[in-house]
Amino acid sequence: MDNEELKKNISSGNQWMRLLYMVLFLILLEIAGVVMLAVVVLQFLFALFTGSANDNLRRLGDQVASYVYQTLQFLIYNSEEKPFPFSEWPESEVEDLSGYESAEEVEGEVVADAEASKNESKEAKGAGAYVPVELDAEEVEKAAEDVEKESDTAKGSKSSGKSGAGKDESGESDKG
Repeated sequence: MDNEELKKNISSGNQWMRLLYMVLFLILLEIAGVVMLAVVVLQFLFALFTGSANDNLRRLGDQVASYVYQTLQFLIYNSEEKPFPFSEWPESEVEDLSGYESAEEVEGEVVADAEASKNESKEAKGAGAYVPVELDAEEVEKAAEDVEKESDTAKGSKSSGKSGAGKDESGESDKG
């Protein structure tokens, strides 16, 4: 880069005008952060007292998140399009938010609808994706017992090689 090009870039009005826009959008980004914090707190309180989330707050949160994304894209030079107020306010990408599941507490854990989660995981497994499956208390206990049995069996086979006499799962000697 030579001096001529550097002087041209520094004296370019476009760069300095963009700097002014960037300062403006940094201020608006801070305001959007405060609004998003308020949405988060209000949504939590709403869910706490009513048992379900507020769709209007969901929509607002989605719009503010889109605005923050657009603003950041402009600030890091990934977009030349100026966000709101120089363009339209972003619309929520999901028009009907009633399809979102509300979280509910089951035995001290926050879980969504277990049946829906199992169906989603079956669909995802068919697509080759790994999706964790939520288990109810009985399934967890059975899985823990199976792991314990496998662990005991592995320990028994190791000790039977050393002592010459192994024990089965009931603890009795298998000498005959």
